[in-house]
Amino acid sequence: MKKNIIIGTNNFGLGPVGKVSSIVTGLSDEYNFFACGNEFDVNIFKDGMFKDKLFSKDKEKIAEFIKKHTINYAIVVLDVELATILMNLNVKVIFVDSLPFMWTQADIDEGLLPLDATVYCAQKCCNLTEASKKVLAQVKKLKWINPIQSKLEKKYRPYKEDYIHINVGGLHSPIGNGESYIKTVIIPLLKIFKSEKIIITCGTNAKISILNELKNKNVDSRNIKVETLRQRDFISSINNAKLFLTSPGLTTIYETESLHKPTIILPPQNLSQFYNIEYAKKILGKYKVINWSTQKLNLDYLQSILPKGETYVVDKIYEFITELVDSNFENKFINRFNLLLKQKYNKKENSNFKIEGNGVEDIRKILANLIKGETNEI
Repeated sequence: MKKNIIIGTNNFGLGPVGKVSSIVTGLSDEYNFFACGNEFDVNIFKDGMFKDKLFSKDKEKIAEFIKKHTINYAIVVLDVELATILMNLNVKVIFVDSLPFMWTQADIDEGLLPLDATVYCAQKCCNLTEASKKVLAQVKKLKWINPIQSKLEKKYRPYKEDYIHINVGGLHSPIGNGESYIKTVIIPLLKIFKSEKIIITCGTNAKISILNELKNKNVDSRNIKVETLRQRDFISSINNAKLFLTSPGLTTIYETESLHKPTIILPPQNLSQFYNIEYAKKILGKYKVINWSTQKLNLDYLQSILPKGETYVVDKIYEFITELVDSNFENKFINRFNLLLKQKYNKKENSNFKIEGNGVEDIRKILANLIKGETNEI
C-alpha cells in the first residue's frame, strides 16, 4: 500500500514548483501525494497528480488534513513556514533547499531556514560563500543531493516549423507578476524576433501579465504563443527549439545542460538568479549572457547590501528594474542583444563541479530510509 506524502513549496516563481513537479512525477509510482501550504501553479502538473489539495497555512486545517489522510511524512521545497507547521504536528519533514549558496546569518535571524528539519536536503552547487558555510554548519541533519531534474520526452513542440523558445519562469513573486521585467526584457526581445515563431513559457499569473502587456503595446501576436507547460513538455520544447533563451533559473540551467542545448541567459529577476549566472558558466557547455549592465543590478553591488538580508535585497532588485521602465534602457538592450547574437557561444569554464545523478532519486532513497526508520543511515 502506498504511503501518503504531503508536498508543498513557496510561492516564488516557477523554480520551486518545477522541483515539486519533478519529485511528484518521479515518485508517484511509489507514493500518493497531497498538495499543501501556499497555493502554487498546478497547471504544470498532469491531471490527478495530487490525491487532494489544501492550500492553506492554517495549523488547525492542516492538522485535520493530516488526520484525514493518515500522513506522517512531508517533502517541502523552500517553505520554512509550512515545514515548521508540519514538524510541530509531528510530521517528519524532508526540507529541500535549492539555494544553499545564498544564505547569511541574517536569513537565520529572520527565521528563513528550518535548521531542525528531519532531513535538510541542500542541492549541490559550485561555490559556497563563507557566510553560507557557517549557516549550513548549523543544520542538524544535512544531506547534499544532486540537482532535481525532469526526464526528457521529445514528443512536444509548439509549432511544426522552426521556432524560438523564450523562458521567463514564474515571474511571480510576493511583489508582483513581473510587469517591469516584461516591459524591459520580453517586449524588446519580441521586437528583435518579430519575423520568427515564438513560444514564451511562464507561470499562469505571468501568462496573464504578458498577454495584457502584448495588447497594451499593440504587439502582433499571431506568431507568438504564451504558455504554462507541463514540466516534461517544457523540456521537450527546449530540446526542439532552434534557439533557446531563458532567465537564469537554476533548475532550467541544469536541465538545459542535460540536453546539451546552447543557451542564451537573460537578465536575472531575483537575487538567486544573479548567482545562477555564475554557476551557468560552470555548468553549460555553450552559453551567452546578456546582463542588466547597470551600476546596481549586478552581483557585486547586491552582495555589498546582502548583510541587510535576502528580503531587503530582493525588494531593491524589483525597485531597480522598475526604474528602467521609463528610461532609454530598451534601445540599449536591443543594440546589445543584436550584437550578442552575432557572437560565438562561450564554452564552459573549468570547474570541479560535477552532476552525479538526479536529486529526485536521492530524495527517493532518503524518503525510503526515513520511512524505514533508518534516520542514522541517511
